[in-house]
Amino acid sequence: MRWHKYLWKAVLTFVIIVVIGSYAYTHLEGWSLLDSIYFVVITLTTIGYGDLVPVTNLGKVFTIFFSFFGIAFAFYVFSMMGNKLFKTHLSQKVSEIKEETKEQEEIKEEIKEETKEQEEIKKEIKKDIKEGLKGNKKRPKKRARKK
Repeated sequence: MRWHKYLWKAVLTFVIIVVIGSYAYTHLEGWSLLDSIYFVVITLTTIGYGDLVPVTNLGKVFTIFFSFFGIAFAFYVFSMMGNKLFKTHLSQKVSEIKEETKEQEEIKEEIKEETKEQEEIKKEIKKDIKEGLKGNKKRPKKRARKK
């Protein structure tokens, strides 16, 4: 739950930065809202196509500071998202491995029980064989008839 709270705050802050940057470029450069959003996203993700560039001095100065802070924060948000996805995936894999290990342990126990049963059967058979051999020795031998 804690990660979700921080992640949503970071994403919300990133959206606010995009809105502020878009608003600034709309007023500083006279661009449309769509062009401003496009420029901000392209700048923050460091793609930088170069098709839109600030031409006013105030727009250039704003871009310098906006790029430093905006790109750093964008990378922070992206790394938090990646970290969250990685940890979620990792915990799922750990759960799967624990479940598989539990199943393997159950199979081991079944094998141990089967082995014990087989050993008991083996002992009973050996005992029966010994008793059978002893029984043959105790039986009186038939005497051969004389003709």
